[in-house]
Amino acid sequence: MNQDLITPRLKLRAPEPDDAPRLQALCGNWEVARMLEVVPHPYPDGLAETWIEGLAVRRQSDTAHIFAITLAEELIGVIGLERGDDGPFGLGYWLGEAWWGRGYMSEAATRVIHFAFEDLGAEKLTSGFFADNPASGRVLKKCGFRIARYGTLPCRARGKEVEAVFMELAPGGLT
Repeated sequence: MNQDLITPRLKLRAPEPDDAPRLQALCGNWEVARMLEVVPHPYPDGLAETWIEGLAVRRQSDTAHIFAITLAEELIGVIGLERGDDGPFGLGYWLGEAWWGRGYMSEAATRVIHFAFEDLGAEKLTSGFFADNPASGRVLKKCGFRIARYGTLPCRARGKEVEAVFMELAPGGLT
């Protein structure tokens, strides 16, 4: 399943090899990288290309459904669903700093959540955010997620464990 998802302002599509330089530039921003679990800082050359190359196999195996968030055909972020060991899909996302605070992520997340429940048949979604990133928490709450627990997550860019909030969403909680 390799379909585009459309919202009133955005197109969510599979990341393409040509996206790699832009992805590296946006993720290379410290303000973005420090709020993500697995993104290193500085962001090394070649990593975006390798990541994009591996996505088709993960989509085919139903372990990841990753979308480039585009506004007027310009990549502004990434959102996706990932799972391991047959557990629930986890929702993850980031947006380039220049597009923060405009409602784009809530719009993209709502569309991907509908995709998860309606097209993939997900029974539950999980997500989380670093406690020092309340904007991400607001996106999840706006989409209907509820707090499941508190803990820590590793942050590769910061090189340490960071306080985190873990959330869940069942189909009935969808907004």
